[in-house]
Amino acid sequence: MNTDYPNTIKRMLVFRVLMLPMVLLLLVCATIVFYFTTYSSRQVKNELMRIAVDHRNLIDVFLKEKSATLKFIIASNDFDIISDNPSLNELFKNLQTQSKAFVDLGAFDAKGNHLAYAGPYDLAGKNYADTPWFRQVQEKGFYISDEFLGFRNIPHFIIAVKRVSKEKTWYIRATIDTYFFNDLVENIRIGRTGEAYIVNNSGIFQTRRRSGGRLMEQDPQFSLYAIDEHRGTSFCAGGRFNVQYLYSAVPLQETGWILVVRQAATDAFAPLAVYALVSVLIILGGGAAVAVTGYIMASNMANRLRIADAEKREMKTQLIIAGKLAEVGEMSTGIAHEINNPLQVMKAELALIDELISEVEETLDDNALETLDQLKDSTDQIAIQIKRCATITQGLLNFARKSDNKITLLKLQELLPQIVHMVDQRARLENIRILHEIDPDLPPIMSDANQLQQVFLNLLNNAIHALQGRSTGEIRIKSIREGSDLTTTVADNGCGFTREEMEKAFLPFFTTKPVGQGTGLGLSTVYGIVKGLGGDVTLTSELNQGSVFTIRLPMPQENPSQVTA
Repeated sequence: MNTDYPNTIKRMLVFRVLMLPMVLLLLVCATIVFYFTTYSSRQVKNELMRIAVDHRNLIDVFLKEKSATLKFIIASNDFDIISDNPSLNELFKNLQTQSKAFVDLGAFDAKGNHLAYAGPYDLAGKNYADTPWFRQVQEKGFYISDEFLGFRNIPHFIIAVKRVSKEKTWYIRATIDTYFFNDLVENIRIGRTGEAYIVNNSGIFQTRRRSGGRLMEQDPQFSLYAIDEHRGTSFCAGGRFNVQYLYSAVPLQETGWILVVRQAATDAFAPLAVYALVSVLIILGGGAAVAVTGYIMASNMANRLRIADAEKREMKTQLIIAGKLAEVGEMSTGIAHEINNPLQVMKAELALIDELISEVEETLDDNALETLDQLKDSTDQIAIQIKRCATITQGLLNFARKSDNKITLLKLQELLPQIVHMVDQRARLENIRILHEIDPDLPPIMSDANQLQQVFLNLLNNAIHALQGRSTGEIRIKSIREGSDLTTTVADNGCGFTREEMEKAFLPFFTTKPVGQGTGLGLSTVYGIVKGLGGDVTLTSELNQGSVFTIRLPMPQENPSQVTA
């Protein structure tokens, strides 16, 4: 096979099959992103204009309400009442109960003399004939002023109303609380930088601006505004430190003032920028994914023979490993049988020795009997060790024996001590105590004894490994009944698991043991067996505190026909 042929196929797929569709895809996506950003930009401006119009209507309603209140007062009260200080004070108190927006209330004659005053300032008796607001209200009959200082030398604006009767002409004037009105205008939140303020036709601030701008100061950016005095407009202009702002400006119907709502362009278009960036990233990511997928497909075609050869070598390796494992099993069985044969001979010879001792015991004197007792102690110890060796070899045979799954009725209180006995010697060598609290009255369960043996041996071996190097190692096995389950816990005070390790503990090939000391299949095998038996296994652990494995196995449902008294 030509070694360059796979690379030729790969280049053909990449350059002829992928490049042209990718270019067309990028052009289409770029067009979509362009129209999307254009439409979204227009929507942002429209939304800012909607907010400005709604806020303008709120401010107009406020001014109309205050103007209507003053018109009602002057229309419903005669000159004698309004020009009387006690009566005017009573009217002002009633006015403030309706709204805290009014600061004071004053009455004026046709010559601008301040006849009566209710409020915190000393203004009664002053003449206002030459003030701009008085001339305006004389001419128009109703007037809302710009912010001015006046006799009190404090920025404020007033609402003045004129009344003409047959006998005379008089006026009333109320001052609107500047802080109240500023709060009303500023009570708007748009993003992080959005703000609202009012300027007059000359660009003088009628309310303060949060980002910089005090009452009655000239707005330094006013010359950049694209304002239409008859309808709302949206535009972009520079701000302080060359920050670009998005503006919406709408005229107030009652005063001719201009309500300006503005927001930093970086803030206003931030969501749009994010959407556009995400779109571009998706397009680039999608294109990259297509390119990578095509490249991978081409590489797969070029490497298929190499992969097949690697799989063949891997399969051969697995067969060798499986053969070695089978040899180990057969060797274990052979060793157990070879040990059992001399054990049987030793048991027979020991029985013969016991019979001979019994026969000669009656014929010996006291000194010889004492020696014979020592001999009996030795034969008893030999019997114990023979029994122990027989138990070990029997456990080895049981563990190595291969058999089909066999579900039988078994008792955990009998199975668990047998399993513990198989690892007890190893635990003692590691200075580890194995304690078990097993309820002797546990009901039997339907399960596979061989598989459960494998489960608990894996858990015990893991616990012993976790306790290596500890001076006070301890393993506790507890088995109780909980509802319709038998719950068995295997707890140790070993090294424990981290949170990340706990999440992966039951995954195949995951191990916390050093390289070469673990396959990572023990806990995954435990998990698979317990789940296959209809149970559940969980792990709780703290690093350097220990671990607790909890196994729940279901009890069989009782058949009433099989229950006997």
